[in-house]
Amino acid sequence: MNEVVVAVYRSASAAEAAVEDLKVARVPSATIRQFVSDPAAQEGLLELHNRSIASGDRVVAVTVEDRHASAVMGILDMRGPVCMTDVPLPMGESRAIKNWRFSADPSSK
Repeated sequence: MNEVVVAVYRSASAAEAAVEDLKVARVPSATIRQFVSDPAAQEGLLELHNRSIASGDRVVAVTVEDRHASAVMGILDMRGPVCMTDVPLPMGESRAIKNWRFSADPSSK
């Protein structure tokens, strides 16, 4: 089964460093995405909805096999996220990601 590990960072540089750390670690099965948060949206991100997420915060979401989730959390935690969570992903990844309310992936700009 897969899990989604989500970390929220105040700065783009911290989020980008966390993504680079994940790439260097070459965690098997990891799919990494970055978003810019939009807390004004109706739906929140997993259980992070009620946490203090500011507009413009950087979100790193990693879909990974559950056996690698703790390693991913450890790597993301090294860059000091303001909040982090992991949840099982019983549905398909694309469906879960589509339901999150964030503006465009910052790497696509």
